[in-house]
Order: sequence, then structure tokens, then C-alpha cells
Amino acid sequence: MVLMKKEATRVCKERLRKRVLTVRMGLDRSQAEVSGQAILEQVLGLEAYRRAKLVHTYVSSKENEVDTRALICTCLKHGKRVAVPVVMPGTKTLAHALIDGLDQLVVGPWGLAQPDPAVATWLPADVRIDLVVVPGIAFDRRGHRIGWGGGYYDRFLAQVQAVKIGLCYDELVLDCIPGEPHDVPVDLVIAETAIHQGESA
Repeated sequence: MVLMKKEATRVCKERLRKRVLTVRMGLDRSQAEVSGQAILEQVLGLEAYRRAKLVHTYVSSKENEVDTRALICTCLKHGKRVAVPVVMPGTKTLAHALIDGLDQLVVGPWGLAQPDPAVATWLPADVRIDLVVVPGIAFDRRGHRIGWGGGYYDRFLAQVQAVKIGLCYDELVLDCIPGEPHDVPVDLVIAETAIHQGESA
């Protein structure tokens, strides 16, 4: 019975992933840029952002993904340290590297922008991360998300003690996303017109 429920949840999330990805791909690109700027302003107003000394964020690479490149530049301008994920496909885990500019990024697995592992400045394991910006195709108001299904971030989020936020267009903030036992919800979902407090906050 438990296995059947898990499989049903997985299938439901896969269908939902396809549906919300279609919605995101259909967003007007210029409007998505405007919305992304509004989301950035929301992030900059957070107490968690102001207090953060080290920010970990994904690097926006997918079409109509909420832009984080401006956030990275702003963090560096404000004197914060920035870490970004480096996909390690063979291990299904994320490594983490410090960057001091977007010019350190190359195209990695699946077209994702990341530092070149051969020359990356790796984040020491004992360094405290204060704020994590989590990628997602869609989020619900409780902080659950639809990602790409690889589980990379769930493993990372289960280990890190930091404020976790998701960036999401208003159109893709859902009422409810089915959860699985390994899912780690974010503390805040930041949209252009609202900030939703997750159930783990």
C-alpha cells in the first residue's frame, strides 16, 4: 500500500511537472524579465538577505527561469560571498563553489551554468551558508516545489542549516503540490506580488 501511494505521488508530480513547465515556457519573455526584477526586489528586502554573509544560489540557465544572475551581481556588490552548485552526475550530488563574478561560469551538464570543476574554488564543508536560493519550476504556498526530478537539491537541503527560499512567478505559485518523504520544503516562496511563508518556517 505504501509503495502504491509513493508511485501514485511520483506519477502525479511528473504530470504536474509537465503541465507547469508548459505554462512557464509560454510566459512572455519580456514580462518574465519584469516579474524577475520584482522578485529580486522582494529578495533584497528580506531580513534573511540583509543578514546573510554567504548566499548559495542556483544560476539561472533555463528559458523563463527566474533570473538569479542579477542577484549574484547584487550580492557581490553588497560584499556578500556567493556559492553556486556544481552538478556531479556520477554521484547524483551537488558540489559547491565560490565565485566572484559571472565570468567564472561555463556550460556544464544539461546546459546548466556552473564553474569549471577543474579550476573551481570549492566551498569548505565547515563553512556556514546563511541563505539558499532553491530552483523550482513551481512552488506551492507551503514551500513544496516541483523541480526537475533528479533529487540533487533535496539531498543538499536536508543537510544544510540555512534559510531556504524559492523564487517563483505568481502564475506558478500553486495551492498544493503533492509531497514525498524526501522532499525538503523552502521556508519562503518569493513571488513578484507576495511572499508565502512555508510550513517549515
